[in-house]
Amino acid sequence: MEPSPWGLVVGALMFALSLTPSLLTRDWLFQGVAAGLSAATGHLIGVLLQWVWVLWIRDLVEPLATLLTRGRSLPARWRPRLRIALIAVIVVALLVWILFAVRWQQEIADIMGDEAYSAGEFLKVLPVGLLLWVGIYLVGKVVVRGTVLLARAVPGQHTRYGLKLLVSWAVVGLVTVFVADQVLPGTILRVSERIFSVRDQEIREDLVRPHVSERSGGPGSLNEWEDLGAYGTRFTALGLYKDQLEELTGRDSEEPIRVYSGLSNGDTDRERALNVVDELERTNAQDRQALMIAPTTGTGWVNPTAAQAFELMFDGDTAIAADQYSYLPSAIQFITDRNRVREAGKELISTVAEWWNRLPEDNRPKLYVYGESLGTTAGEGGFSGIRDIASTVDGVLWLGPPNSNELWRDFVSRRDPGTREVDPEYSGGMMVRFAENSEQIQKWIEDPEDGGTPWGGSRVLYVQHPSDPVVWWSPNLLFREPDWLKEPPGFDRSPTMRWMPIVTFWQVTLDLPRAGNVPNGHGHNYGTSVLDGLVAVAGEDRFSVEDVEKLRGELDVAMENQGPEKEVGVDNG
Repeated sequence: MEPSPWGLVVGALMFALSLTPSLLTRDWLFQGVAAGLSAATGHLIGVLLQWVWVLWIRDLVEPLATLLTRGRSLPARWRPRLRIALIAVIVVALLVWILFAVRWQQEIADIMGDEAYSAGEFLKVLPVGLLLWVGIYLVGKVVVRGTVLLARAVPGQHTRYGLKLLVSWAVVGLVTVFVADQVLPGTILRVSERIFSVRDQEIREDLVRPHVSERSGGPGSLNEWEDLGAYGTRFTALGLYKDQLEELTGRDSEEPIRVYSGLSNGDTDRERALNVVDELERTNAQDRQALMIAPTTGTGWVNPTAAQAFELMFDGDTAIAADQYSYLPSAIQFITDRNRVREAGKELISTVAEWWNRLPEDNRPKLYVYGESLGTTAGEGGFSGIRDIASTVDGVLWLGPPNSNELWRDFVSRRDPGTREVDPEYSGGMMVRFAENSEQIQKWIEDPEDGGTPWGGSRVLYVQHPSDPVVWWSPNLLFREPDWLKEPPGFDRSPTMRWMPIVTFWQVTLDLPRAGNVPNGHGHNYGTSVLDGLVAVAGEDRFSVEDVEKLRGELDVAMENQGPEKEVGVDNG
């Protein structure tokens, strides 16, 4: 079966369109994959269009074509040559188009202060994309051939072959859906658990067991340090101790409390949440000024910058509570079982909140919830809606929420008329607010009534960069243009990005692997904007913008010796 000219043309067009601007700069490998997937999808569309032409349209048009050409047609010997010429033209055209793509990538890099790839490096896109396109095409040929053989095997000597073929394709479709929906997620889950359960036991060599009782895994703790897992040990071992805080800030400090429950500390979410409460009671967290519940990402990671920022704000008079619900990186957990994330978050928040509610109302810490990436999904799982948030906690900060988050989608879809999806306003900002960056948050720190509405009671703040693919990726990108691409772009999205059916879906999908590997304040890298967000939701009048900048300087110094916030090759979000 020779390549369909229709498939080649549509595939080449979608290959070229995939090189247009997306949310982030992409290296040649990810761009090549996006191009190959777009081209393969386009090839399939072209083949389907050709079938429609052959089956239903050609017979209507051919008499007119014969009349206009006076019965002359292209000699059969020329057709293979024209097909080869078409392929050559496509390759040359794509080479030229790549030069435009390099310029678009440079524009995005300039917006973010990122690195763009040279034309020489970006030329690697062509072989990667073409090889992937050809590979998928060959797999498609095998599937088509298998379907034809299946059709011939369908019983019924007098049954029309077309009906047999239709039955065969229906069987192939049903099997594909069954495998994708039932077999594949379970297989990925089982294999991943075997791999990442081992990685969860790999404790970083430079970490030292806590030497104070205020941290899980330390003296007197109910939990053995090794049982906290790879990310629990990072959470409890890192972060400044009381004497280090005082040396850095010059202010009197308390010994910060950090409690954590690993998968080994309970067989169920409920048991681990109760273990967290036991650790809070053991460390006298009820006597602290502020308590933050931090539902984790897939592997149990808590953003060390967020934890350190919270402790600097209150000079260590804090407690932070977290637990682990999975070994799996967030991407795998997201694909295989998002409900698991919500259920774990609900159990942790409700259990800690129940304990907190039993404390004297006039003598208990302020209660906050913080989450980032999949941690926001877990955090939202703890609340049924805005009234539940208002009656449970004093403030919530969520950074980079996935587009599938139910509360986030509800707030955004019901945003005030005239406000943008990328920067929505909900009920005038009375309780829930959205920010694109630190500069926007700082206006509210300086004046909570900025915009005309007081921001009182339990404050909820979502921070979402216009360039964050985690926030904007959705299967709906396949065939529906989202509002955020109809609107003027935010502060760090390329104004030349346009929505294209299927192509934009693959572009944003291939932005995801690099989402956190971009400069601070862009993509899925929220950097020290977490400090601005925590100050804003805390509602502490003692913090001015100048105070926040002083805290930011202290935070930068505090994080210097704690290693990178996000380690290359390691899941953090």
